[in-house]
Amino acid sequence: MTYTLISRSEFDNVATSTVDFTLNSDYDEILFVLSGFYPSANSRHLSWQVITSGESGYDRPIQSAVSGHWLYAYDHSHGAMRYEHSYDSDVSHENYQRFGISAHTSYKQHSNASGTMTLYKPHDTNFYKYFVTESQGYQAHLSAFQQYLHIMNTAGYVKETAALTGIRFVSTDSSGDQDGTINYLALSMYGLE
Repeated sequence: MTYTLISRSEFDNVATSTVDFTLNSDYDEILFVLSGFYPSANSRHLSWQVITSGESGYDRPIQSAVSGHWLYAYDHSHGAMRYEHSYDSDVSHENYQRFGISAHTSYKQHSNASGTMTLYKPHDTNFYKYFVTESQGYQAHLSAFQQYLHIMNTAGYVKETAALTGIRFVSTDSSGDQDGTINYLALSMYGLE
């Protein structure tokens, strides 16, 4: 079994507020590969939300749990794997789900976010839609030589039994509300039959 490239979105220095992908019903598993993300404002996250054919907005309830750890190059300190409750989503809200760690604009040459997200059986009408993400954020903390790497893992589900037909990626603030624009993005969508 191999992944097939379905679509790719890449742009640099062209501010956009949304990036949409159509979820193809030919695939049981969808893999998104984020090769780079850079927002227009500091401490913004690449986040996502889905839509079904019977809905008019990207606003499905999502439940998730997040863990992460960090490495700080300046003094070689690090943090153990821990639960990241502030990154969770709760089904009682319809905010965007964070793909992973934020990207900072303080030192553009040293800031980036990348990772993968797998969405399982997005067109199945019997079960909720499960997903997992693994992301890395590489940032300058106080100056160009103080590098900070934050690694995050997320697992969760979209509380929806209707088939998912699309996914939208946006820049959000820490509360999951759309905020700012995406200035750089390299995102590919693959399908596995």
